[in-house]
Amino acid sequence: MCYDVATMTKKAKHYAKRYGYPAVWEQAKLKYPEMYHLNGFDEPDLPVITNEKPDIVSFHHWAFVPLVYAPKINGRPMTTLNARDDKIFSDKSVYKPSAENKRCLVMLDGFYDHRKKDGVAYPYFIQLKTKEPFLVGGLWQTFHDPTDNISINTVTLVTGPANKEMAWIHNEPAYSPDSRMIYIVDSGDDDTWLHGSEEDAKSLIKPLPDGMLDYYPCQPIKANKKLNRTYLGNTPDIQARKYYPELEEVQGGLF
Repeated sequence: MCYDVATMTKKAKHYAKRYGYPAVWEQAKLKYPEMYHLNGFDEPDLPVITNEKPDIVSFHHWAFVPLVYAPKINGRPMTTLNARDDKIFSDKSVYKPSAENKRCLVMLDGFYDHRKKDGVAYPYFIQLKTKEPFLVGGLWQTFHDPTDNISINTVTLVTGPANKEMAWIHNEPAYSPDSRMIYIVDSGDDDTWLHGSEEDAKSLIKPLPDGMLDYYPCQPIKANKKLNRTYLGNTPDIQARKYYPELEEVQGGLF
């Protein structure tokens, strides 16, 4: 699952190379600060391109249903930061109307996950080998906040089957056909994801080909006194490579 990301840290031309025009992204960067680390449970905003307005960049609240209003599962709020591709079109899914009519693209620079060893989680920063930003398939809706009587645009990131690299990083549970990763959209599939049929959308979500990701152990993305870990906050340094002696035999990754 993907709960920690980086976005809007690059120049407008890099975002335009992936989608849109430089002027569109220049305007977006004026509205939104560089975010080297965002935790989804803080429910931040993410840069979104919707099927209804594909020529502009808007910023949507990340949590399809804000945690305080999320449906309860076994007495606990449902986490709506991610949505499984194999369930979004099911009749009982809270995502079904959006999967059918409100798909979007979410621009990211990278994301974080943890690899576990001997019960301890070690943070990894993951990006494309090209270091270019990429688009993630998302679903959006306009959520009406019953307490404040306001409407907010919200978004969730769609997950699909993991490739070998992500299954290696996110190793608990161990690799299985059910291992997941965010759906990174191929540059030729943007329009189909936004406007295609249900069958079209389903056919697009496949594991990212192996060998396209750059990943390495990074600085802690949460503080932990017991492990002597300090959280650096929203700074470029948080993405820096960090040496963990306990990971010595796996520092270099899978390949």
